[in-house]
Amino acid sequence: MAVSFLIDGASGEIVVKVNPLMSLHPMELESLVNFSNNVSLLTSGEVKFHITTFDPKVTPFSILENVSKGRDSAAFGHTHLLSDKEPAAILFGAPPVTDDLAFDNTTFFSWFYNAGGSDLYDEMWDELDLNIKGFILQTSGPRALGWFRAPFLSVEDLKGKVIRDSFDFTNALHREIGLSVIPMKSADLIPELEKKNLDAASWCCPYIDLEIGLHEAINNYYLQGISKNILNADLYINKKLYNSLSLQHRKAIELAASASIIRHSSYLVYENGKALKELVENYNVILHDTPKEYFDEYEKAATELFEKKVQKHDFFAKVWQSQKDFAIVGSSYWSKLQNSDKGLYD
Repeated sequence: MAVSFLIDGASGEIVVKVNPLMSLHPMELESLVNFSNNVSLLTSGEVKFHITTFDPKVTPFSILENVSKGRDSAAFGHTHLLSDKEPAAILFGAPPVTDDLAFDNTTFFSWFYNAGGSDLYDEMWDELDLNIKGFILQTSGPRALGWFRAPFLSVEDLKGKVIRDSFDFTNALHREIGLSVIPMKSADLIPELEKKNLDAASWCCPYIDLEIGLHEAINNYYLQGISKNILNADLYINKKLYNSLSLQHRKAIELAASASIIRHSSYLVYENGKALKELVENYNVILHDTPKEYFDEYEKAATELFEKKVQKHDFFAKVWQSQKDFAIVGSSYWSKLQNSDKGLYD
């Protein structure tokens, strides 16, 4: 199997080409470039990553198959979108809140790095029959519930309302609690809202929502949501290529990946905070608290979905049980600590 990567004959540099699975937001691209720069610095310029342009004509899984077979050297994307091939991909890429599990970024990575999560993540690529070594590079969340034409006080008020939501498993969960879901691209959002074909729109978070201009068409904003309490974006490297690197080069990629997670998530806290302030103070956006009933119904729907998957998919059951076992100890401790922190913030 020939692995597609470049070696500069003059300098001996290894240049790894990274193919995005989706169109990259400038923020995602900047974080990816920072990761590449860190790897280059840690390897004295011997390993570099070159990010290519997204090709919408190639499906995400086809890109990963090309990486696995050595036709390409690496890719970058959202792992939860592989859940149609391996349901457990949800648990690594965007684990929703369920009755037994409520991960945030801190507890997820505590499980991932310390309680067997990273080993199960490696095992997932074997389940997918892909010759890939993966690294989580970026994490964000929680995603806002979204923008609503009229305020709502209960889940009953949501029933029959037409909302734009993501092209993923969250559609089924929102349909389960009564919403009528229409996936659509960002370019179509504002026109559809202006035509009043949508009662609500869920996209991302204050930073991105402000950029898109959702506040120009609708102004009731529900910041608290759990459909993407965590959203990870990962680097996928051909495993043969990765194993051919020196120990120092592999360690540089590992350390740069961990640093990238912290840098990306901390950047978003500040940018979202500034954007929310601007939305409320400059554009008269009305900020609402999401009713607790919504969270209860969403958790119930997610739990029922996962219980069905457990019956059909052994590896999904194995990963979810590992996460629930961690939650008894790690998440229990962290939630008690957060109660104290919430009091300080309030």
